[in-house]
Amino acid sequence: MESPIKKLLEKYWAGETSVSEERELKDFFKKNPSLAGEGLYFSSLSKQKEFSAEKAFQHPGKTMGRSNWYSAAAAAVMLGIVVSSFFITQQQKPNQFVIDDPKEAYEVTRKALSMVSEGLNQGKTYTLEIEKFNKTQQILKK
Repeated sequence: MESPIKKLLEKYWAGETSVSEERELKDFFKKNPSLAGEGLYFSSLSKQKEFSAEKAFQHPGKTMGRSNWYSAAAAAVMLGIVVSSFFITQQQKPNQFVIDDPKEAYEVTRKALSMVSEGLNQGKTYTLEIEKFNKTQQILKK
């Protein structure tokens, strides 16, 4: 290899070459591809530039294709159907806690109050036991 090419290669690998110097290197190795590993490297670089992708990259979030719009519209329609059916079934159900008969209302209220009373009575027995512990604790402190 000639010395100016060696100097250009050293500058290239150090990242100090200009665009025109890089072009000079590529042209040299294009004419002499059989020279060392660098020739293969620069020939593959030139081939990469010639290669063009079949389809350009598109960011998935930038544009929404028709199939995506159809999917979104179908989801919105389904959501509307579910919400409207929920409200329709809620309107058709009678309120199960409404009692029109006063005697029946009295019986339901009496049962509810007796359940509350039983709970309060259980609480009384616990408080009696706690009072026993308190008396014992006061005796021990003396």
